[in-house]
Amino acid sequence: MCPLAKLPVVQHTIGMKETTPTTKDNAVRAARIIIDRYLSHHDEKAYTYRPFVKGGIYRRADYRYRADMQTLLPEAPLGTFTYLWATKEATAESTLRFALIPYGPVKIFVNGTLCARSDIFCERWRSKVIFDLPLQEGTNDIVLECENTSGGFGGEFGTWVGKLDYYFLTPDGAMEGVWYSAPINEELDTVDRSSLAGLSWHNATPPRSSDRFDLGEIFPDAPSGAKAVVVTSVTVDSKTTCLVEANAPLFIDGEAVTSRMDLGRGTHIVMSHSEIATPLQVRITDEERGEVLALANPVLPAESPYRILVAGPFASTSAAFPLQYTKPFQCTDGLGFWRLEGKDTYLRMYNDNELFGHWNYPLGVTLYGLVEMERLFKSIDATVSERIHALLLSHMQQSIDTYAYALWDKEAFGGATAVHHLMTSLDSLDDCGSFGATVLEVAADHDLEGYERLVGVVGQYISEQQPRLPDGTFYRTGLMHEFHENTLWVDDLYMSVPFLIRWAAHTGDDRHLADAIAQIDGFFNLLYMEDQQLMSHVYDFERDIATGIPWGRGNGWALFSLSELLSVMDEHHRDRQRMVERFCQLSEGFLRLQDADGMFHQVLDMPSSYQESSCTAMFAAACSRGIRGGWFEENGVYEEAVARAIDGLLTHAIDREGRVLGVCRGSEFSCSRHYYAEQLLARIDDTHGIGIILLALREYLLLR
Repeated sequence: MCPLAKLPVVQHTIGMKETTPTTKDNAVRAARIIIDRYLSHHDEKAYTYRPFVKGGIYRRADYRYRADMQTLLPEAPLGTFTYLWATKEATAESTLRFALIPYGPVKIFVNGTLCARSDIFCERWRSKVIFDLPLQEGTNDIVLECENTSGGFGGEFGTWVGKLDYYFLTPDGAMEGVWYSAPINEELDTVDRSSLAGLSWHNATPPRSSDRFDLGEIFPDAPSGAKAVVVTSVTVDSKTTCLVEANAPLFIDGEAVTSRMDLGRGTHIVMSHSEIATPLQVRITDEERGEVLALANPVLPAESPYRILVAGPFASTSAAFPLQYTKPFQCTDGLGFWRLEGKDTYLRMYNDNELFGHWNYPLGVTLYGLVEMERLFKSIDATVSERIHALLLSHMQQSIDTYAYALWDKEAFGGATAVHHLMTSLDSLDDCGSFGATVLEVAADHDLEGYERLVGVVGQYISEQQPRLPDGTFYRTGLMHEFHENTLWVDDLYMSVPFLIRWAAHTGDDRHLADAIAQIDGFFNLLYMEDQQLMSHVYDFERDIATGIPWGRGNGWALFSLSELLSVMDEHHRDRQRMVERFCQLSEGFLRLQDADGMFHQVLDMPSSYQESSCTAMFAAACSRGIRGGWFEENGVYEEAVARAIDGLLTHAIDREGRVLGVCRGSEFSCSRHYYAEQLLARIDDTHGIGIILLALREYLLLR
């Protein structure tokens, strides 16, 4: 249990605020406990590797699975049925938002129960219909029954919105993908594991047991004389002498082997340099026991039928070939990555760690908060600072190092990646701006290698490719997420301005700073509600209206982004006074809506909506900067408001275990305030709030 749980607390609250120490002391303690929890739960974790067969039913560029069964089963008679079978893991009882675009009649079964079906209208127009499928904790069977009709057979299915990186595993759990059955004449009476097991399935993993490997099947078009690097492993229980038989040069743990070698207890890496045209044969026998040692893939589970990794083709090979599994390598036919036994079978990388190695905008804010806390704790507790430093460096470096693989994955497998799914499908500021800004912030005092390429892509996208209105203001169009089409969101001030000001400093090009200023003006022109001194959440160009809802975090994004800009603007900059005025106007609009607990609400002018922590933190962080920067004509009222906001966060938003409470999840938008108040409910430990609360505590402590 965290030490703070042992301290006296105010019993009528869920917060960690103590009854005696100062707010400053409590702020330090709150920061420490949030950091400790985050580092303990989200430290460095390994990537997941799975086999992947390119073919059949797999995710395409829109991140949905395409199952055109008339192409996959051209022999299927009209009126017959096929079943598509996949599994989805769930950590708890929940629902899965699932989109279906049917080509013909489709029924959807989850764990044997009919949960949804297409109708004649979506079948006629092949239009998308969305279902919330019930999931139980653990493994869930998701089965689609497809009827072959003259109008179509099969469909597209999966994520309800483009770029949402969820995927299915095959029924045996071995790899990503979907099995499909041979056609049958009649529907199954029941659709469960027992009845499904009686069907004949395509794409099932083939059994493999031979010690002979056909490299020509893997590289059917390799030129004469081409070579491959083959990697496998063996494990021995105790030190032993092994007999080695191979028809190609063999190395064990980097040492060349002839016919006999002593192996110590443990797992040993076996590498061969082989001619592709000649099937490779490898046999390693425990001489003392007379047992042939099983060959096992070095990165896949021990039970995997795929025993080898193969790289190639190469004109020549070297014993020093690097055994790394995060970057593609140059082959004679271009960039390549590790292959597995069989035709069109690959090793594929996945990031199943929710908060490590990922790249998204709320994580960008979270890590920004940790950056500033690392700096703050250097003078408070060097151990905490060093722990943060290690996590930041590892998370960022992994994100940088896997980018080249992700681009290769997109090109090789049809567009939907399971690593860097945003940066490989870049079509919005959400995808890149927040995290890109944090990469530049981390690079300022961490030794990151190769980050320039990644932030260069971000800089080029934001400056040259992101859609703009005629006056240069960013807006949303041409996205995979159709709901956002032709809109402008106040959120995008944070998705652009913090990056642009850092990009200006990084490149030495003041045009990017001017662009940041222009974005503030453009967004205020369309979203600022002068009578309330607040920002509307979204402008909808389809209806030519601002939605008129002063969403709390949306206004927080605007205020905090202004504080980011003003923090770097020269005092004599010609546009500075206008930016200060906008900051003060928005701060005043916020201020009048602070409640008795020091908190702000999900909809700022709707007291019946819940107290929301991230917008409260954004106010506290931005206004702390405003006080220190001298941007207010009168500091006193804001000093009091910031102190009350911090007090409210300590009391209501941070519990004794370091959990962050009352943070609105990621939003869509609506013209109804009840959507925000009643459907966008608060979550615990949501990354939309962790980082900004840390930033608020840091800025408050700098005031003290």
